[in-house]
Amino acid sequence: MRASKLRCVTCAAEYPIGPMLEGCPACASTPLRAAVEVVYDWSGLDAEALLAGWRGAADRSLWRFRELLPLPDGAAPLSLGEGGTPLVHLRPSGPNRLERLYVKNETVNPTWAFKDRFHAVSVTMARELGFTRLIASSTGNHGNSLAAYGAAAGMEVRILVDPRTPAVQQDLMALHGADVIQEMERQAALRAFVREGDWYPSTYMTPNPVSTPYGVEGYKTIGYELALELPDPADHVLFPTAAGDGLYGPWKGFRELHELGVLPQPPRMHAVQAEGVRPIVDAFEQGLDEPLVCAEPDTIALSIADRTGGSIALQSLRESDGSAVAVSEREIIAAMRYLAEQGIAVEPSSAASVAGAWKQAELGVVDPAEVVVCILTGGAVKWPETLARVIQGYAAA
Repeated sequence: MRASKLRCVTCAAEYPIGPMLEGCPACASTPLRAAVEVVYDWSGLDAEALLAGWRGAADRSLWRFRELLPLPDGAAPLSLGEGGTPLVHLRPSGPNRLERLYVKNETVNPTWAFKDRFHAVSVTMARELGFTRLIASSTGNHGNSLAAYGAAAGMEVRILVDPRTPAVQQDLMALHGADVIQEMERQAALRAFVREGDWYPSTYMTPNPVSTPYGVEGYKTIGYELALELPDPADHVLFPTAAGDGLYGPWKGFRELHELGVLPQPPRMHAVQAEGVRPIVDAFEQGLDEPLVCAEPDTIALSIADRTGGSIALQSLRESDGSAVAVSEREIIAAMRYLAEQGIAVEPSSAASVAGAWKQAELGVVDPAEVVVCILTGGAVKWPETLARVIQGYAAA
């Protein structure tokens, strides 16, 4: 395999491919540990031939990118058919004034969320590293996806869920055989299981949200697909942002293609958060290296209601000359309703990316003629109570 090592994104310390459950050990003395990421050996790689092979592959799942994923030669990947999601052009109409606005519809993944990309790679690597038990902290989509992939892998799964997680999501986790535990302060419990019980965290760990480096490799395939699918390269990519590994993953994919010489100019990345919980937006606007902490998150978009985020989110924004923007509840709901009118039903967190694109256009950050891609991360059907509120006319100031 071409995956050669792990490297700290902050201090550049290098490590062999392995679990690395809580970030860079060399940064352990700092207040917040840094993330590590997978590094590849490009030597002898014909990038143009690689892209041609990807385009012609019969397998449309993310595993068509296997040569640039961290899977040992001869190992069997775990797949439920994730990836290869639709890219839809939304022509200007109603509130949408962007001429070349596209949405990457991740709601058609096996568990109706982009999280399936994360767990396809993360659980595959957990199995290769000898783990038999998986654990995650979740507000819904993440745990739902891990439960499905853990079941497919024949592994024991435990999910620590936010008590506000919809009952249908918790029932789906249980249907897949996961042990579901409601816990508001989930990170302390997560650390205890990981450090004392040999559980593999297919999730992120705190105090600084540090994700498994292998899950991020699943997310980067969104960038690969966009580079292959768009008629013209993207100028801007907007991502609904919580911890930030979902934002960083596609950026890593774009960056790698640029390093290989097949993507002349990577897009600018933009984090979108809700006004009621905006730790990354505030940190970006204040020029900080680490996200702030939101004391009392308050938003209908529960999937992006994390109190804080990881430094890799800010890193991706600055490396790409991107930005961060917060949108109101009213703007989120307007985008959610607009997408529904186009035949696409998403949860509020997903709609935030479209609301963010409109707002950045109003602010002059995005030119209406540029190629803009919004990532739609999760479907509406798993959030029935939230969906009912929207239908009944919910619109906070």
